[in-house]
This record gives sequence, C-alpha cells and structure tokens, in this order.
Amino acid sequence: MLLAALESEGQEMLFDVLVPAGGVNVDGSYANLPVQDGDLLLSLVKNPLEMHAMVVDENASQTWSDQTPYRGFYMKPWREGEFVWFDYTMRKWTVVDSAYNVLDTLTQSFEANDDYHDVHLLSDNTYLVVLLEEVFMDLTDLGGMEDAKVLNPRVLHLDENENVLREWSGLDHLPLDPVLDNLSNNIVDYLHWNAMQFDVHGGLLLSMRHRDQIVRLRPDDWSVHWKLGGIDSDFDLTDPQWEGFHQQHDVHDLGEGRILLFDNGVFNADGFLSRAMEIQLDTTQFLAERVWQFAHPEGLYAPSQGSSIRLDNGNTLIGWGTAESGQAGTRVTEVTTEGEIAMEIRMSSGFTVYRARKYPPGLLSGCTEDSALNASNSTWILTDLECIYPLDNDGDGWTDVGGDCNDSDASVYPNAPEIPEDGIDQNCDGQDAVLGCLDELASNFDVEANVENNSCTYPLVVGVDMSNEAIPTDQLSATRMLITQSTDTSFSFAAEMAPSAIAWQTCQFEVNLGSGNVLYRFVRPDGVAESLTRDVQVESGATLSLGVVCFEEMLPCPGCMDPMDVAFNPWSTMNEGCEGVVVEGCTYPNASNFEPAANVDNGSCQFDSQSICPGDLNQDGSVSVTDVLFLLTVFGSVCL
Repeated sequence: MLLAALESEGQEMLFDVLVPAGGVNVDGSYANLPVQDGDLLLSLVKNPLEMHAMVVDENASQTWSDQTPYRGFYMKPWREGEFVWFDYTMRKWTVVDSAYNVLDTLTQSFEANDDYHDVHLLSDNTYLVVLLEEVFMDLTDLGGMEDAKVLNPRVLHLDENENVLREWSGLDHLPLDPVLDNLSNNIVDYLHWNAMQFDVHGGLLLSMRHRDQIVRLRPDDWSVHWKLGGIDSDFDLTDPQWEGFHQQHDVHDLGEGRILLFDNGVFNADGFLSRAMEIQLDTTQFLAERVWQFAHPEGLYAPSQGSSIRLDNGNTLIGWGTAESGQAGTRVTEVTTEGEIAMEIRMSSGFTVYRARKYPPGLLSGCTEDSALNASNSTWILTDLECIYPLDNDGDGWTDVGGDCNDSDASVYPNAPEIPEDGIDQNCDGQDAVLGCLDELASNFDVEANVENNSCTYPLVVGVDMSNEAIPTDQLSATRMLITQSTDTSFSFAAEMAPSAIAWQTCQFEVNLGSGNVLYRFVRPDGVAESLTRDVQVESGATLSLGVVCFEEMLPCPGCMDPMDVAFNPWSTMNEGCEGVVVEGCTYPNASNFEPAANVDNGSCQFDSQSICPGDLNQDGSVSVTDVLFLLTVFGSVCL
C-alpha cells in the first residue's frame, strides 16, 4: 500500500523519558521520589508550522497532543471551558474552546500588538495584559539613533469590555538610561518584559529581562517600590559563585518574603549555565540571599525562554526553554527540595518549551460521562479517560467495575466463549484475532491487532518553497505534490496531494506511506511540474521530515534571514533578497498596480474603475485625510 490518507487530526508528538516518574538511584534502581499528581500542559515550538500542544500525565505518559500552527507558545485554561493562547497571525491573545474555535480576541480596541509572553485572568473576570507599544524617539542626546523605535511595555488592567481600569508604562516609570540600556540599535527593546505576578500583599512583580531585574510595583498606585538585580538594584544580593541572576524569566512570589525565578545565566562567570533560583528578601534592610537553586547536573544552558514554578508537594517544575534545541529537544524536569530529579522528559528534536505548567488531576483529562463512577466536572477536558460504570445494563451478571468490557452485549463478559475473527472481544481479555499493523513506530499501528497484514505506513513531511515562482499567496493552495512507486518514472499513476499548511510562500505536505522507495515532485498552481525527480526511502521509524526545498532546486530558496525584514524567509540558509523593514509602494488591493510586498503606501496607486466609496475623491478606495487635501487643492477651480 503506497499512500494513506492525511491525518485529519493533530499529529502525535513523541518525547524521550530520561528519568521515569519516581526517579532512579545511582545504581539504576527505582528511587520512589514524590511526583506531583496532575497533567503537564506544554506548548512546543519548532517553527511557525511545527507548533504543538501536548498533555503529559504524572506517569510521564503522553495522553494528548495536537498540531496548532501559528498559535500557542503558551496555552493555558482561561474562563470556564475556555483556553487562551497567542495567535501569531493576529499578534493578539485569543480565547478558544477545546476545539480551537475562537470565542474572543483580547485588546481588539487597541492598535498596538499584544506582547506574547503572558496574560493573567483575575478572580473578578478582569485581566492583565501587556501591549508592546512602538514609540519613535530621538535618542541622539543619549548616544542613540535619531529616529529609534523604542519598544515600550504597557501593562493594562482591563474589564471584559476592554475598559482600562489601570495602566502602567515602562517609559514613564523606568526611563531610558545609557548606562543601563543598549541604545545603539534602530529598535530599542530596552526592558523586554516577560513575566508578571501579584505577590501576597497585592504588589505586582515584573520581570525585565534586558535589565536583569525584577521590579515590584506598589499595590495602590503601581509606582516602583523596589528593584532587585541589575546595575541599579536596591538590594545587596548574596549569591556565592554566581553573582546574581541574568536575563531571567518566570518570577513567582512564594510568600514569607521569598521569590522563585528561572535564571537564564547568560553572563555567568562560571560558564553558560541556567538554573531555578529561590531568593529570600529583607525589604527593611534591603538584603537578598539565594536560599535554594537547581542547576542541572548535565550543565543545561537556555539562552532564552525557560520557567520554574513551585508545586503543591514542594517539588519544583522546570522548563528549560531553548536548552539543547540545537542538538536535540529541550527538557522538562521535576525536582525535589533536595535537588533530586523525580521525573524528566526531553522533547523531540528541535522543539522548545517557553513555559511548563502542571494542572490538578481531572482538570485536563478525565471521564466526561456523568453516570460514570469516575466522572469529571471539569470544563477544560482535552483528553478522555476510561469511564467506569457500576450498572449491569445487559443482565449478564457482570458490570464494568467487575470487568465487563461491553455492558450493552450480554454475550460479552470475562471468560465468555471467544469467537475468533469476528472483531469482538467476547472474553474481555483485551484482544481478538484481528489483522492489522503491528509496528509500534508506524502511523497506523493497531493496538488491537495481533496478526500482521503488511499494511503499515509511516509519516513523511516535505515542504516546497515557491518564493522564486512569483505566485500570489491566495493561489498557493493549488500547489500539488505528485507521489508514485519507484518504477513509475513517468508519474503516470501518481497520487496527487494538496498542501496541509502554507506559510511564507512555502507549502507543507504530510503523507503516510508504506515502506520502500517512492518518487515525488511538486506542481505549481498553473500546472507546471518540476522537471527533476525526487526520491525517498520510507522505512520503520519516527516521522521522516525532509525539510524545505526550493521549487526545481534541491536546497531551500535564497531569502532574507532577518525576522524584522519584510522579505523574511525562515527556511533560508543565506541572506539574499533582503528588502528592509519598510517597503514603499501601492498598498490598496483593488489598485491595478497593487504591490503585495509593500507595507507603506507611497501614493502611487492607480485605479482602472471608479470607486464606489462615497467621498473617495482621489479614487484610492478609501475616505481619508488625503481626500480632504485633494478637495482643498481644487477648491475654487472653474471647470469650462
């Protein structure tokens, strides 16, 4: 069997269990260390298309995963039955249900983009969100650029109707300082806010990564109470051999004057190491002391991202951000107060985890049938658990609790006579004589099969970059991949595949194939097929990803590697074709000379037909200030 259907639901994500739940001793024996009950909800990121949400239980078993392109980075429960995550296409936080249907988009009434690091729902259904405001300033007096774009974090406390209850601006309270800040670039992200949390007294803790600093705002007016860390710290910090935290993430108040954070350790004098760090604060004498830390024994270093949070049983859950993502995937570790690893998993190659969070048992997974003994009343269920019923509905003398695996069929119960090959497990031993794929690494592995029928298929992911083909984005969905047996060199009997996802002029194709050598090629929307023939050997194993190639080429298309450039191509391996942050041209889609790549209109638009927009004097498709200026220029003219 050459071709299987594309997966209609989220692709399953795999990970390695480095330390099983409960931990291991030096001699390899089971350590029986405490592990916090509940489910990990992780948002995995590899690239814009390879973003996944995943649930892992306290036994280090994956119970649910789904691919969520352009959405995620940090997914968490919101109001009843709702989740919130960051949508990269909109640059806003969106509220969705468990099927990802968008229920609300936050801060729609604000022009500035939301900052993607976090958003907080409060007990009164109001919420805290941070806008990343772009402020253009002349910084020449401070040694900076004349027209610098300063990224200013604005913390907003909003009600459900987006009314501002309170706000705080970084520039107002933490002004630019040439001693503290790097002002030499065109874009000045001088604070880089990345975390916030109320402490037990109502003060607001803010993490400012680029100043190596935690800032506390007073509860009454959000003025700056104190600053911990960085050049202008209000505290003397005792931190032997580490000399303070740097480029930190994820601050938490633990009560009794203690805070926990993830120290990325970018400038650590002892080498590139990261850690979870707990600090005891004395806000009378303004002394601070490191009282606990965990740096991984394998010397993990996360140059960005990362999290640490204290669990109910006293353990600390650590997400290692971008650590090891260049060689493998990042890790999530649960450690005891003594620094023993109670559980550790490592993500698939290339994946990072911004934050790791564990939720109480039954919140994300459970039985959804009200009549079951183990019914869950959670509205955030992402994955169903097996339901257990106390009733004998079919009258065979057995209940689900007693072991009946089908309480609607009286011929099915433990030790009942088994009828082979009928697809029914009469004796409830967990299997019938069923044909299917027995390879656990196959995409169609059948857990109920016990007889191999040579139907195994394996996932293949390929991508083609159409940047050089000058094809409008709205037509890329008509791109096709042809795939056929290795003997069909003319592609006479090829199967035709449509893209599973499209981004940055690149079409991704996902397909399940039987083992063996196959041929494939790509076809443009206008029907022009590649002249070259591509081949791949499919065999048992994990997902085979061939990366991205340029149409009619074996390597990715050249393009700009700068993410701030309008011509950014995330798959490019060289900088060719950069156009800059601003590209001028006609930005009106209904103009005859519309330029899709332009992001600043230069007034060059030309229109073939009259605008139907009332008051559109200059026929540019909109009524704006330019129409008023046009009226003033012709006012008083006499037409003969």
